[in-house]
Amino acid sequence: MTTLSRRRLLKSAGAGLVGLTGGLAGCSGNGGTDGGSGSAPDSLTLGTLNVFPMMQYFVIDQQGWYDDLGPDIELKTFGGGPPLVQAYASGSLDFAYVGISPGLVAIANGVASKVVAANVLEPNVMVGDSEFRSYWTDHGADAFEQFRQDKGRKPKFATLPAGSTPDVFLRFWITEALGLSLDVVEIVGQSPSALQSTLATGNADAGSAIEPIPTLLQENPDSDMQPFSYAGEVMPGQPGAVLQPSQALVDDNPDLVQELVDIHVRATEFIHENRAEAAEMASAVIGSDVLSSSVARTAINSPASNFISNPRRIVDKSLVYNDFHQQLDSVGEDLSEGDIFDHSFYDEVSDGG
Repeated sequence: MTTLSRRRLLKSAGAGLVGLTGGLAGCSGNGGTDGGSGSAPDSLTLGTLNVFPMMQYFVIDQQGWYDDLGPDIELKTFGGGPPLVQAYASGSLDFAYVGISPGLVAIANGVASKVVAANVLEPNVMVGDSEFRSYWTDHGADAFEQFRQDKGRKPKFATLPAGSTPDVFLRFWITEALGLSLDVVEIVGQSPSALQSTLATGNADAGSAIEPIPTLLQENPDSDMQPFSYAGEVMPGQPGAVLQPSQALVDDNPDLVQELVDIHVRATEFIHENRAEAAEMASAVIGSDVLSSSVARTAINSPASNFISNPRRIVDKSLVYNDFHQQLDSVGEDLSEGDIFDHSFYDEVSDGG
């Protein structure tokens, strides 16, 4: 187990450049200190989603590791990455567990923040009903056109909201991996719960999803939807979710950010050493009525459940994502590694995954 480092840094010379985020949410009207003072705030607001790529958060929550930080952690849970980023831009969040795709868009559009740790590699799963899977098996990339000719319509793919990591991965898969136009498919973006229902009931031909949805579909005897391709086959090293604090928190309270990264690495190590117990924790946070412990234990052993901490492992493909965002006109800025990442916090951890 990693020993928590006790780094104490001088504030960055760039402190105060907080872009759209304004200042620390926990220091604005919550009884905290002035964001520029460098003293710890009374509270911090965390934004996250109840999906498997946020597994480190589930472990941290259930282990009570935030209790030793000092500031109270106030949680806001969102139905997708894009609405989380909107909240970040409004100044109501201090740090986030967010998909890399909306996280990049946030940075490119002026939400001053940094990726300080990674959560997961290759989390995306392509699922399809038996009919579309048959088209895919028989025709490969030509499946879309053959489907349209036979059915008189485009295949319908459901995924998380536009700009989410599964949505962007779907678009990347179609245009970059398959060399097709987005015109070959109808894409419908939905919240995680709506996406699961749409896929399970056959109201889409296929979809782009993250765990635990693929496992829930496989475990559902009434669902015809099954995985047919994993991200590791399409985009090895695909980045998933990340720990992304505001620049104000990085600049004014680097010791606190260091503790967040230390705890994150501890959580990753716990997942590696106690996968079944971590799965139980995910079920407890998400709710056993939504995600049973048995399904969670299966999902955590999926090819899409590759939990990591080292942000350097996702740099190259994150920059590929940024280039793709530019092609989609969702951002107009060519981000560099230094614009997106601050590796110094992870580097302070004596041992990590």
